[in-house]
Amino acid sequence: MKIAYIFQSIDMNFAESFAVQLHIYHQVHGLQQAGHYVNLLALQGRRVLCTENLQVFETNQLPESDYAKLGLSGTKLFKLFESVIRRVQKELKIPYLALFDSFRTYDACCKTLQDYDVIHERYNLFAIGGAWASRKLGIPYILEVNSDLLEERQAQGKEERGLRRLFGVWSTRFCFNRAQRIICVSAQLKDHLAQKWQVDPNKLVVLPNAADTEAFGRQYDNKSTRCRLGLNDEPVVMFVGGFYLWHDLGLLVKSFAQVVSKIPEAKLVLVGDGRTRSMIEALVEEYSLQSAVIMAGAVEHRDVPKMLAIAAVAVAPNIQFFGGHGGSPLKIFEYMAAGKAIVATRTGQVAEVIQDGHNGLLVEAGDEHEWAETLISLLSNPEARNQLGQQARQQAVAQHSWVNYVKRLEEIYSER
Repeated sequence: MKIAYIFQSIDMNFAESFAVQLHIYHQVHGLQQAGHYVNLLALQGRRVLCTENLQVFETNQLPESDYAKLGLSGTKLFKLFESVIRRVQKELKIPYLALFDSFRTYDACCKTLQDYDVIHERYNLFAIGGAWASRKLGIPYILEVNSDLLEERQAQGKEERGLRRLFGVWSTRFCFNRAQRIICVSAQLKDHLAQKWQVDPNKLVVLPNAADTEAFGRQYDNKSTRCRLGLNDEPVVMFVGGFYLWHDLGLLVKSFAQVVSKIPEAKLVLVGDGRTRSMIEALVEEYSLQSAVIMAGAVEHRDVPKMLAIAAVAVAPNIQFFGGHGGSPLKIFEYMAAGKAIVATRTGQVAEVIQDGHNGLLVEAGDEHEWAETLISLLSNPEARNQLGQQARQQAVAQHSWVNYVKRLEEIYSER
């Protein structure tokens, strides 16, 4: 099949190791490995990346041949007109609605996708270029939705208002109505789209995230990783991910104060970075945990399996984020693929993937004491940790590999 994968987001750096880029990479790479021709289209300033070259996930220095030829949106007159409108918009504080970005995406699609079988777009707020092009070209349109972005922004304290909200609602409905299939990352998100957005349930399909079971299943040199972190043989509790508001790292740090009161040698390693890091660092100091908590910072994703290899327990603390409607945490599947004993908050899709007592342990959101008791229990019981980790690994290989993910994606394309 010839597949166009579209993500209309300004200046996306695909070489960065964030969840969005990793997810897109594994989709594109997996489909290519399965024998399909996949072209990635994404905005890069006033140009549109249009490439099947996976080097884009390693460097942004690509040849001119990896950018789309544009029609009207590539002319000097159009760019001059765009600059004037953007300046007036800024001066008069007129809301930004990404209309030029959508038209540029549409323009690139119309110039490039004449004989394609499928347009697969990752939903983004205000992005209508892919849906518009699919209607013009008559190409089946598959929309991948990872969360209700209007609701997510509200939960982050960035609620869209006025004209931006009206256009956000209209553009979202336009894309939902245009799509032959809508891929939801969780059953909760599927139910939410059917109820709030009145999407026909027959076009909604659930496809959770996955993990590179091969990379996370390898044996690594734990001694060198421990040495780099200043560790010997202490038991390690590890979190890997962004320092976001919905990751309840504050609760994790507070509960760990109780853990070290019972197991003084235990260490908490936090791998990642983000907007809440300074708050977490302040909590570590407030609870006098400087010697127990290691802030490892952000690491390249290729190094995450090596980091996880030293963990006795891997954790995923979360709050009940925007009603629990979205979310398919990549970290959960990677923890499972690494064969780790997992402790996670009982919320959303996590509570479906993690079968409490079988392939991990679930605790209630916000329960600091339960988190502490669960961690203490696992750190004190290596046999229980090994059993949970083995069963998690088995499930990851059987159900949550990227190979299995791509097979299901192919089925969805065929069902359109």
